[in-house]
Amino acid sequence: MGAVEELKSVPRAVFDGRTARGPEWLAERRRAAMATFDAHGFPTRRWEAWKHIDLTPVLRSDFHPPQTAGAVDDGLAGRVDQLLPRSDGPRLVFIDGYLDASRSDYAELPAGLSVQPLSQALADDVAWLQQHLAAHADPANSPFIALNTALMDEGVAIHVARGAMIEAPLLIVCYTSAACAGHAVYPRVIVHGEEASHLRVVEYHSGDPEAAYLSCPVTELVADAGAQVDLTRISEEGDAGCQLGAVSGTAARDARVGAHSFVWGGDKVRVDIEATVQGDNGEGDLTGVHLSDGQRFVDHHTWVHHDAEHTRSRQVFKGVLDGRSESVFDGLIKVHPGAQKTDAEQENRNLLLSPRAFAHSNPRLEIFADDVRCTHGSTVGELDEQALFYMRARGIDPLVAKSLLTYAFVAEVLETVRCSQAADYERALLRRFLPGGEQLEGFEA
Repeated sequence: MGAVEELKSVPRAVFDGRTARGPEWLAERRRAAMATFDAHGFPTRRWEAWKHIDLTPVLRSDFHPPQTAGAVDDGLAGRVDQLLPRSDGPRLVFIDGYLDASRSDYAELPAGLSVQPLSQALADDVAWLQQHLAAHADPANSPFIALNTALMDEGVAIHVARGAMIEAPLLIVCYTSAACAGHAVYPRVIVHGEEASHLRVVEYHSGDPEAAYLSCPVTELVADAGAQVDLTRISEEGDAGCQLGAVSGTAARDARVGAHSFVWGGDKVRVDIEATVQGDNGEGDLTGVHLSDGQRFVDHHTWVHHDAEHTRSRQVFKGVLDGRSESVFDGLIKVHPGAQKTDAEQENRNLLLSPRAFAHSNPRLEIFADDVRCTHGSTVGELDEQALFYMRARGIDPLVAKSLLTYAFVAEVLETVRCSQAADYERALLRRFLPGGEQLEGFEA
């Protein structure tokens, strides 16, 4: 039996147990996901979409989830409160996939907002879950979506009633402890915004600074007619941690779904983001920033599907690479037959701070309609020497000048983040990343 076959058999007992105790409709989706995984196995570098990432160390993991939650690092509480203080909105905190009630606060919710641990929502047989849970993130897109769908046990089920405009952002924290070293966690988030509703969700993914763990989170976003659902996703994983995550959003008529990904940390991080604009006048916006140093690897794969007329999408992803780090951006705009008057843009820009860093960029268009406006662009380059000379000539320290230009390069994307508190936290991380970044406090591009 080969290595892949051995690894594929590891989570079977967990899969059988979780399939047996849930509703039959979910069991069917779990079985379909596992069948998809069995058909393809784990990705190798021979797969076109995975050719740049070496998953050999990851595939040595025991794909069993941990039996209990471990301890958190001393800095977690401070980071979470800096990101979104308790007074700014409800929060749910998961440690190793288990809800931590002492760190969570969602007892008092605004009218029209329902938030439940996924296990509770399934036990309560919440009606809307059958329509949407595991119905949007396609297991065929990634073996790790398939594994999450087959093995998920806990997470969050979020529902916004028709017309409810929820002002306060909802924070979801997923922390992976040292107890997960060599193991995997499978958190699942499902967000459903009914007609003309509005919600902002912030996800924060972090982990033990030294443990080599695997996190496979999946989030599904559903915006009914006229609704707006926005996700801000911050990945600040531990230095040896690996995250292979996915986000899938669906927008109906006149609706908007947005997803923003910020990555700094982790040994290997890949985030797959898909938006499907299904209804006329719908919108899908995807943005991202990654900061890479050392020998980190960061990968953003994106897909935007236009399935209706007069739809709009924007993709803007920027990366800053130092050391021997490596990044991938692979983005697709697909205009399906009949999706006339589509307006779609895609942009990927990468800034290399080291001659040893490398950025792969592969923007793509597939257009099956003849009355559309679709553009894409990609650049990989270094800081503008003329701009640096101009700043040095005016007495600005060369190190600060480089950091200032880099900050301005990234800040353009951060200004589009729908949650101001999350954007401020990302700016703080950017200043920490940059040499002399503390001197940029208060700077706005």
